[in-house]
Amino acid sequence: MKRTVWLWLLVIFVGIQFGAGLYENLAVVPLWADASAGQVLAAMESSGMKRAGRAFWPFVSPVVAVLAVVNAVVAWRSDVGYRRWWLAAGVAMTAYALASYGYFVPQMLAFQSSGQGWSESEIEAFVTWWTGLNYVRMVIGGVGWLCALRALSLSGSERRVEPREQEAAHAV
Repeated sequence: MKRTVWLWLLVIFVGIQFGAGLYENLAVVPLWADASAGQVLAAMESSGMKRAGRAFWPFVSPVVAVLAVVNAVVAWRSDVGYRRWWLAAGVAMTAYALASYGYFVPQMLAFQSSGQGWSESEIEAFVTWWTGLNYVRMVIGGVGWLCALRALSLSGSERRVEPREQEAAHAV
């Protein structure tokens, strides 16, 4: 029972993160990614991207990262029938977190803090790489969430052994 609490928390928080990321990728990113190089920072500010990077993501992403690692470890040590799905979810979301903190967050913070001094070609390269790779990151997050959902759905179908049944089995 205790193990599935970790899985439930992963499903819930990845759902929040993935839903917000999907919305951001489809509705917010185009507002600044399609702007001319000289207007990207201003468009990013007016789109709400910069504000979300300071008011939303710092509270959701670390929780998902910790839950991903915890779930990967608990799934690895587990012998449940849905272990592979659960482990895949933990590993995928750990990879998502590593990509986020290893590339996406530092690049965005660097651009937002000093992008006004970047050349047009540097800004265009940043926008092209960041937005292009973000689709790959979204696929990883989607796969991780679907694996977690599958593991959770299978966790409910496992036969629960009552304590009296365990005692009877050990007595024989």
